[in-house]
Amino acid sequence: MMTQLTEVQTVEAVNNQVSTPKTWDRATTAVNIGDRICIPFTPIMEVVDKDVYLDGRVWLLVKPNSGSYTEEWVLDAEDEVQQPLFKEETEYKQGFEHGKLDAAKRLPPICAQAECQYSKGYLKGYSSTPTPQQTKTPTAPSWVVRYDGEYWYKVWVGDRIVGKASTHEKAEQLAQKAIASKKFQQEHRERVLAAYAG
Repeated sequence: MMTQLTEVQTVEAVNNQVSTPKTWDRATTAVNIGDRICIPFTPIMEVVDKDVYLDGRVWLLVKPNSGSYTEEWVLDAEDEVQQPLFKEETEYKQGFEHGKLDAAKRLPPICAQAECQYSKGYLKGYSSTPTPQQTKTPTAPSWVVRYDGEYWYKVWVGDRIVGKASTHEKAEQLAQKAIASKKFQQEHRERVLAAYAG
């Protein structure tokens, strides 16, 4: 009779561990299989397997909800057990900021569905940031050297004449200098504008 009671208690303890998945704000030795770990700036990880070493360290096999790979984590033994989940408002705000940062960097979202407060905040923050308009990339100005039929080789950069030379080689050098000067002026202008903006 005693062995049956112990066996029933063990089954109930296992069922209690597996039946209610929790969400944690950090990796801890108190997690169980099926729990989620929502660490800021990382994908939401689900605990797939767990083992405890003899020295008290805990081995976890985790996988992201949105990925097909797994990771192995080894955690040091803890003195006190942490409580799952920090305040939902804080979790939501951290997710919101993470989503805004990922959207600003034009990274793909780390999750598609809101499964916890962090992922709800993440998706809201990701969608709240407008994508910046694509600016027209400056193209290198074209240049042409034309002989005028009399004596000079005239150098055209874009639609402007920038000089004349007595040989074709000198005219090409003038064109390269004019393009380099124009590029330097544009970069200097951008640096000055960035200094005033920042």
